[in-house]
Amino acid sequence: MERCDLSGIFSLSGIPAPTKRRVFFSFHYKDVFRVNVVRKSGEFAQSSSDSGRHIEGYYDKSLWEKKRTESDEALRKMIRDGVHNTSAVCVLIGSATWQRPWVRYEIARSVIDGKGLLGVNINSIKHHETGEVNKLGENPCRYLGVAARQNGSYYLCERRSVSGKYKWEWYGKHTTPIEVPKYMKKPRQGEPLRLSEFVRLYDWKNNGHANIGAWIDLAAQEAGR
Repeated sequence: MERCDLSGIFSLSGIPAPTKRRVFFSFHYKDVFRVNVVRKSGEFAQSSSDSGRHIEGYYDKSLWEKKRTESDEALRKMIRDGVHNTSAVCVLIGSATWQRPWVRYEIARSVIDGKGLLGVNINSIKHHETGEVNKLGENPCRYLGVAARQNGSYYLCERRSVSGKYKWEWYGKHTTPIEVPKYMKKPRQGEPLRLSEFVRLYDWKNNGHANIGAWIDLAAQEAGR
């Protein structure tokens, strides 16, 4: 079962305000206008008296395309550097985000680096020109997991389609052992555990404008950040 939406967890009386966190947003560029709604929300707005929350990530498509042109390794380094400077990775989920290999790599880096991880559905945000909403997409965290090998160490694995059928394979972009995230239990050998079983999933329509800071802070806390 995927973790439930705790939209109001920090709005209850007696609960302290969430700690401001540095966050890396992971998303599909097709959804960048919806992503910008999140980035420009009041939660991240800056004023003369408040420096605002720190946001990492790359929103300039020309920069992204330049790194892709240079090499895959240049793009991986850009992602590694971005995730390294954060407390949590927040996956902003549109209809096709789950299919994007670089989104999966950003999720993988959150695990490798011991960062918080959460997902937020953004399909309900209306297109700025057409007013249309997006089709609800799958949770990308369903397609990455952690599994134990016979040597007793833990590794990332990926659920991939092979000849029309999905099966688990070892994750090819990171082949060395990892620490199991603090927010999930340790898998038994031969039984991969999906990240989505332990990572909280929210929806922007549930007052995300006011709650996303608390969602990010909780993810960071659960990862021990």
